[in-house]
Amino acid sequence: MIDRDAFAARFDVSRETLAALDTYATLLAEWQTRMNLVGPSTLPHLWDRHFADSAQLLGLDGTGKAWLDIGTGAGFPGLIIAVLDPAARVTLVESIAKKCRFLAEVSASLGLGNRVTIENRRVESLPRQRFDIITARALAALDRLFDWSLGFAGPQTQWLLPKGARFAEELARAEERFAFDHRLVPSLTDPQARIVIATGVRRR
Repeated sequence: MIDRDAFAARFDVSRETLAALDTYATLLAEWQTRMNLVGPSTLPHLWDRHFADSAQLLGLDGTGKAWLDIGTGAGFPGLIIAVLDPAARVTLVESIAKKCRFLAEVSASLGLGNRVTIENRRVESLPRQRFDIITARALAALDRLFDWSLGFAGPQTQWLLPKGARFAEELARAEERFAFDHRLVPSLTDPQARIVIATGVRRR
């Protein structure tokens, strides 16, 4: 289990960044009383289940700095990426308006507005543009994620997709519809989970 102190050590965050994450955690707890942003049982384990689970994507992203986070919910992983990496430009796509209001408050409170774009829409309606990295967490199966996001990918785009214990089944289904290269990285927060790093995604 990764708590606040272990998170700070594992990801080598500055005191200023840790303070920003404390603000994020406080806002999440406040808003959680009014809406279901995360599973209630996960809130006491926020630093492990949400913050570390998101932060572990950093370092896997090569040199890409334009991120697309589909179905970001409470901002995981995209908003955590923006907090931890001052060079990242992150587009958060979330179809539920009240969650977008929460994202906007966190972004404003942490001074991220110049690097974070919040899109209150489904990803299918997002204007076409290219991203270096596409990510999504606990949203849909791999084949559906590829289907939704392929129009936002260029030749060098990477998909960084945290997946649970059934990752092998999802890969097999995705390979029926798409050709792609991939590697698997063990998750820091769940021994049964993997991060799928996919490149060269194209329809069969």
